[in-house]
Amino acid sequence: MRAGRWRRAVGTAAALLLASSVVGGCQVGPAPPAAADLRTGAPPWDAPRDAVSYIDKAGFERLPLDFSGPSPYTLNIAVTVDGKPVQVPAGIGVDKLRAEQAAVHTHATDGQVWVEAKTASERPTLAQFFTLWGLRYDANCLADACTALKVTVDGKPAPWDSPLLRNARVTVSAQH
Repeated sequence: MRAGRWRRAVGTAAALLLASSVVGGCQVGPAPPAAADLRTGAPPWDAPRDAVSYIDKAGFERLPLDFSGPSPYTLNIAVTVDGKPVQVPAGIGVDKLRAEQAAVHTHATDGQVWVEAKTASERPTLAQFFTLWGLRYDANCLADACTALKVTVDGKPAPWDSPLLRNARVTVSAQH
Protein backbone atom coordinates (compact mmCIF):
# COMPACT_ATOMS: atom_id res chain seq x y z
CA MET A 1 0.00 0.00 0.00
CA ARG A 2 1.28 3.43 -0.83
CA ALA A 3 1.96 5.97 1.91
CA GLY A 4 -1.04 8.17 0.99
CA ARG A 5 -3.48 5.28 1.06
CA TRP A 6 -1.97 3.99 4.30
CA ARG A 7 -2.49 7.36 6.02
CA ARG A 8 -6.07 7.52 4.74
CA ALA A 9 -6.78 3.97 5.98
CA VAL A 10 -5.37 4.77 9.42
CA GLY A 11 -7.32 8.04 9.53
CA THR A 12 -10.55 6.28 8.55
CA ALA A 13 -10.01 3.58 11.18
CA ALA A 14 -9.35 6.21 13.86
CA ALA A 15 -12.48 8.15 12.85
CA LEU A 16 -14.58 4.97 13.00
CA LEU A 17 -13.17 4.07 16.41
CA LEU A 18 -13.90 7.56 17.74
CA ALA A 19 -17.42 7.53 16.31
CA SER A 20 -18.22 4.11 17.79
CA SER A 21 -17.07 5.21 21.25
CA VAL A 22 -19.22 8.35 21.07
CA VAL A 23 -22.29 6.49 19.78
CA GLY A 24 -21.79 3.48 22.06
CA GLY A 25 -21.04 5.48 25.18
CA CYS A 26 -17.93 5.34 27.28
CA GLN A 27 -19.09 2.87 29.92
CA VAL A 28 -16.46 0.40 30.97
CA GLY A 29 -17.49 -2.63 32.98
CA PRO A 30 -20.92 -3.88 33.98
CA ALA A 31 -24.04 -1.75 33.88
CA PRO A 32 -25.16 -0.08 37.09
CA PRO A 33 -27.03 -2.53 39.33
CA ALA A 34 -30.81 -2.63 39.41
CA ALA A 35 -32.67 -1.55 42.54
CA ALA A 36 -32.95 -4.12 45.32
CA ASP A 37 -36.61 -5.14 45.34
CA LEU A 38 -37.56 -7.59 48.07
CA ARG A 39 -39.67 -10.42 46.66
CA THR A 40 -42.96 -11.51 48.16
CA GLY A 41 -43.90 -14.41 45.89
CA ALA A 42 -43.92 -18.11 46.63
CA PRO A 43 -40.75 -20.24 46.55
CA PRO A 44 -38.50 -21.37 44.97
CA TRP A 45 -36.31 -18.28 45.29
CA ASP A 46 -33.03 -17.89 43.41
CA ALA A 47 -30.16 -15.76 44.63
CA PRO A 48 -30.44 -12.21 43.25
CA ARG A 49 -28.46 -11.66 40.06
CA ASP A 50 -27.48 -8.05 40.88
CA ALA A 51 -26.20 -8.92 44.35
CA VAL A 52 -24.47 -5.57 44.99
CA SER A 53 -27.86 -3.83 45.30
CA TYR A 54 -28.85 -6.31 48.00
CA ILE A 55 -25.44 -6.07 49.69
CA ASP A 56 -25.98 -2.31 49.97
CA LYS A 57 -29.60 -2.68 51.12
CA ALA A 58 -28.58 -5.17 53.84
CA GLY A 59 -26.03 -2.67 55.16
CA PHE A 60 -22.92 -4.65 54.28
CA GLU A 61 -19.71 -3.41 52.76
CA ARG A 62 -18.88 -4.72 49.29
CA LEU A 63 -15.84 -6.98 49.65
CA PRO A 64 -13.67 -8.60 46.97
CA LEU A 65 -14.56 -12.21 46.14
CA ASP A 66 -11.28 -13.48 47.57
CA PHE A 67 -11.78 -11.70 50.93
CA SER A 68 -11.68 -13.78 54.08
CA GLY A 69 -12.02 -11.99 57.40
CA PRO A 70 -9.89 -12.52 60.51
CA SER A 71 -12.13 -15.28 61.89
CA PRO A 72 -14.46 -16.73 59.25
CA TYR A 73 -17.10 -19.23 60.32
CA THR A 74 -20.14 -21.07 59.03
CA LEU A 75 -23.65 -21.86 60.20
CA ASN A 76 -26.57 -23.74 58.69
CA ILE A 77 -29.95 -22.27 57.76
CA ALA A 78 -32.97 -24.41 56.90
CA VAL A 79 -36.17 -22.82 55.57
CA THR A 80 -39.65 -24.31 55.26
CA VAL A 81 -42.85 -22.78 53.91
CA ASP A 82 -46.14 -24.59 54.51
CA GLY A 83 -44.14 -27.53 55.87
CA LYS A 84 -42.15 -27.96 52.65
CA PRO A 85 -38.37 -27.43 52.56
CA VAL A 86 -37.09 -24.48 50.54
CA GLN A 87 -33.63 -24.77 49.02
CA VAL A 88 -31.20 -22.08 50.11
CA PRO A 89 -29.46 -21.25 46.82
CA ALA A 90 -25.78 -20.85 46.11
CA GLY A 91 -24.62 -17.32 45.41
CA ILE A 92 -26.58 -15.37 48.03
CA GLY A 93 -24.50 -12.26 48.76
CA VAL A 94 -22.17 -12.91 45.79
CA ASP A 95 -21.95 -10.72 42.69
CA LYS A 96 -19.68 -12.60 40.27
CA LEU A 97 -20.13 -10.01 37.52
CA ARG A 98 -18.61 -7.28 39.70
CA ALA A 99 -16.33 -9.66 41.67
CA GLU A 100 -17.79 -8.54 45.01
CA GLN A 101 -19.42 -10.27 47.95
CA ALA A 102 -21.02 -9.53 51.30
CA ALA A 103 -19.48 -10.72 54.54
CA VAL A 104 -22.42 -13.16 54.65
CA HIS A 105 -22.85 -15.43 51.63
CA THR A 106 -23.49 -18.94 50.34
CA HIS A 107 -21.36 -21.10 48.05
CA ALA A 108 -23.62 -24.13 47.64
CA THR A 109 -27.25 -25.22 47.98
CA ASP A 110 -26.71 -27.12 51.23
CA GLY A 111 -27.86 -24.35 53.61
CA GLN A 112 -24.34 -23.60 54.78
CA VAL A 113 -23.84 -19.86 55.23
CA TRP A 114 -20.39 -18.31 55.38
CA VAL A 115 -19.66 -15.31 57.60
CA GLU A 116 -16.36 -13.63 56.69
CA ALA A 117 -16.64 -10.27 58.41
CA LYS A 118 -13.84 -7.70 58.52
CA THR A 119 -13.81 -7.78 62.33
CA ALA A 120 -14.70 -10.45 64.86
CA SER A 121 -17.07 -7.98 66.57
CA GLU A 122 -19.46 -7.74 63.59
CA ARG A 123 -22.75 -9.53 64.25
CA PRO A 124 -24.76 -10.01 61.05
CA THR A 125 -28.41 -10.95 61.52
CA LEU A 126 -31.00 -13.23 60.01
CA ALA A 127 -32.85 -10.20 58.62
CA GLN A 128 -29.70 -9.13 56.77
CA PHE A 129 -29.35 -12.64 55.34
CA PHE A 130 -32.90 -12.60 53.94
CA THR A 131 -32.30 -9.11 52.51
CA LEU A 132 -29.23 -10.48 50.71
CA TRP A 133 -31.46 -13.28 49.42
CA GLY A 134 -33.85 -10.62 48.13
CA LEU A 135 -36.83 -11.68 50.26
CA ARG A 136 -39.28 -9.75 52.36
CA TYR A 137 -38.60 -10.80 55.95
CA ASP A 138 -39.86 -9.28 59.18
CA ALA A 139 -41.35 -10.35 62.52
CA ASN A 140 -44.46 -11.70 60.75
CA CYS A 141 -43.57 -12.70 57.18
CA LEU A 142 -41.16 -14.59 55.00
CA ALA A 143 -41.97 -13.39 51.47
CA ASP A 144 -45.75 -13.91 51.18
CA ALA A 145 -46.00 -16.47 54.00
CA CYS A 146 -47.29 -14.33 56.87
CA THR A 147 -48.73 -16.85 59.30
CA ALA A 148 -46.91 -18.56 62.15
CA LEU A 149 -43.35 -17.36 61.45
CA LYS A 150 -41.06 -19.35 63.73
CA VAL A 151 -37.31 -19.20 64.20
CA THR A 152 -35.19 -21.62 66.16
CA VAL A 153 -31.47 -21.55 66.83
CA ASP A 154 -29.99 -24.89 67.85
CA GLY A 155 -33.51 -26.20 68.50
CA LYS A 156 -34.58 -23.36 70.83
CA PRO A 157 -37.09 -20.61 69.98
CA ALA A 158 -35.31 -17.43 68.90
CA PRO A 159 -36.18 -13.87 67.81
CA TRP A 160 -36.91 -13.34 64.10
CA ASP A 161 -33.81 -11.11 63.77
CA SER A 162 -31.35 -13.39 65.57
CA PRO A 163 -27.61 -12.91 65.06
CA LEU A 164 -25.86 -15.42 62.79
CA LEU A 165 -23.65 -17.27 65.26
CA ARG A 166 -20.74 -19.63 64.65
CA ASN A 167 -21.82 -23.27 64.05
CA ALA A 168 -25.49 -22.45 64.74
CA ARG A 169 -28.33 -24.46 63.23
CA VAL A 170 -31.04 -21.97 62.32
CA THR A 171 -34.51 -22.96 61.14
CA VAL A 172 -37.08 -20.53 59.78
CA SER A 173 -40.60 -21.72 59.07
CA ALA A 174 -43.69 -19.87 57.93
CA GLN A 175 -47.20 -20.67 56.74
CA HIS A 176 -49.62 -19.05 54.31
